[in-house]
Amino acid sequence: MSEAKGNSFAGHYSLNYGNFQARVYAEIRREAYGEDIGQNSWHTVDEQDRFLSWLELSAGKRLLDVACGAGGPTLRIAAGTGCSVVGVDVHEHAVKTATLLAAERGLTARAEFRGVDASTTLPFADGSFDAITCIDAINHLADRPRILGEWERVLKAGGRILFTDPIVATGPLTNAEIAMRTSTGFVLVVPLGYNEMVIQQCGFRLVV
Repeated sequence: MSEAKGNSFAGHYSLNYGNFQARVYAEIRREAYGEDIGQNSWHTVDEQDRFLSWLELSAGKRLLDVACGAGGPTLRIAAGTGCSVVGVDVHEHAVKTATLLAAERGLTARAEFRGVDASTTLPFADGSFDAITCIDAINHLADRPRILGEWERVLKAGGRILFTDPIVATGPLTNAEIAMRTSTGFVLVVPLGYNEMVIQQCGFRLVV
């Protein structure tokens, strides 16, 4: 994923992440999600807990969170499971905020955040992680088979990948609806069943 400085895509996320800890933003998250864990997507506490039961994370394991945003859910995972986490995001404000939050919560030793364009080759060695998550952001990354192949490279044998796709077309769309969805930069809209097909093509076993 890439961005041009000054465009609406960059401005939207810079405003969000730059004001992440402002009271009004926290109140909006609480109203939207019921409990504020620093979500940047449609991601509730109950959903994250269900995801964690699938990922089998624990102390000594390592998680990569792709497009981690300001790091709230990532840090909750580190605190709750004892695992180490690495969050990557293309937005500078997001990485700065996540790093600050890690320090405030005493998680610096087990939580690292980097500015990385996840649409390119990831700066990690083969087999670096026990699990990978990408919540409501894979739609911003082009060439999904290549993206999943890169995730497979940095994943340990037997490791697990979990991603959510917020833009799956389950019915007809008008040009206006597509334009609304793509107003925040590059977006890949896929048909129902596409993700399952790509998962199998890339050699993964679909668990859930």
